[in-house]
Amino acid sequence: MIREQAISILVKVQVHRGYANLLLDDVIKKNNYSENDNALLTKLVYGTIQHQIYLDYQLSFLLKQKKAKPFEKQLLLISLYQFIYLTKIPNYAIINEAVEIAKRKRGIPTSKFINAVLRNFIKVGPQEIIASSKEQYLSIKSSHPLWLIKLLFKQYGEEETKKITEANLQVPNLTARVNTLVCSRETFLENYPNFKAGNISKDALIYQKGGNLATLEVYKEGKITIQDESSQLVAHLLHPTEHSYVLDMCSAPGNKTTHLSQIMQNTGRIDAYDIHASKIATIEQNAKRLHITNIHAFAFDSTKLISNYDLETFDYILLDAPCSGLGVIARKPEIKYHDSAMMDSLIPLQKELLEVAYQLLKKGGQLVYSTCTINKKENENQITNFLKNHQDMRKEFEQTILPYMYQSDGFYMCKLVK
Repeated sequence: MIREQAISILVKVQVHRGYANLLLDDVIKKNNYSENDNALLTKLVYGTIQHQIYLDYQLSFLLKQKKAKPFEKQLLLISLYQFIYLTKIPNYAIINEAVEIAKRKRGIPTSKFINAVLRNFIKVGPQEIIASSKEQYLSIKSSHPLWLIKLLFKQYGEEETKKITEANLQVPNLTARVNTLVCSRETFLENYPNFKAGNISKDALIYQKGGNLATLEVYKEGKITIQDESSQLVAHLLHPTEHSYVLDMCSAPGNKTTHLSQIMQNTGRIDAYDIHASKIATIEQNAKRLHITNIHAFAFDSTKLISNYDLETFDYILLDAPCSGLGVIARKPEIKYHDSAMMDSLIPLQKELLEVAYQLLKKGGQLVYSTCTINKKENENQITNFLKNHQDMRKEFEQTILPYMYQSDGFYMCKLVK
């Protein structure tokens, strides 16, 4: 049943462009699986997506020009993933399970086909990678599209690219942020030994037991919220003072927004915007759970915010811009298979949002521009071009965190002063 669910999710991700994390959450909420079953389901889905290009490469030798339908292909890929990466599961058990699933869902002829392909893999084993370039070899080996490998080679060089791709295949930490409105990190760690201090953020906690943080009582009580460490550095970089007026232009799901509120001691006012009305409820629920009252959330297009405010209204502005997400591939592996054209289409939007932020920022005010990508076109180059056009803006701090550096997401952040 678990493997069937995993295959169903994979088909939705590959064929219908669904998001693995949302699909997994939905399946886990609807089914009363054990903790071990939830862990296996998560591992099968994420593992197969993470290693998809390499698994496809191996499958091509087995199919020999034949094409498998989406369900059959995902069943074969998930089986190859288990053969190659989950070595504690016996080969015969993987084959038997796959054959039974095929028989139940597609009938005896399909089950015989699945059986033959998988037994052939056991016989011949994984094939050596044959590639025409270093980029193509790394693309297959690390299961990153060739366009992405070429981009990273150009921007970071071969060795850094290898480190980035290796980090993207690792299981990310279960990371939370302590709610300092309720207790200090030191006090929290004394009372909850399953957590340890994070690596780079003074509010970060790493959960060592495994599982789903959102099911813990400390989460429900508002003592913690789920947020990666590098993401936590953004609010600290802006660091708004108490009783200030803050704008968060792209705020959903509200992790950075609520962090700003913590830093402000729940004083002043934060106007938080997101273009999707459905996400406003999430921001408000997070604020309520964390006992926060100074956030005012609105569904609105932030490129049009100048119509809502006088110029130079805000003391502090956070622009956590829509981006290609290339820093969070370990958490959302399907991102790397998106069309590269989508990434380029975001650059004009980021530029437009920066222009709005500039117009709404007071003289002497501070702006932090951040993304969860490591693409320099969206980050350093974007800021360089912005500063050329706004001589009264000064860059105070700039940082890129690559995914391998602190066992955290890749992130970019830059602090500007008007």
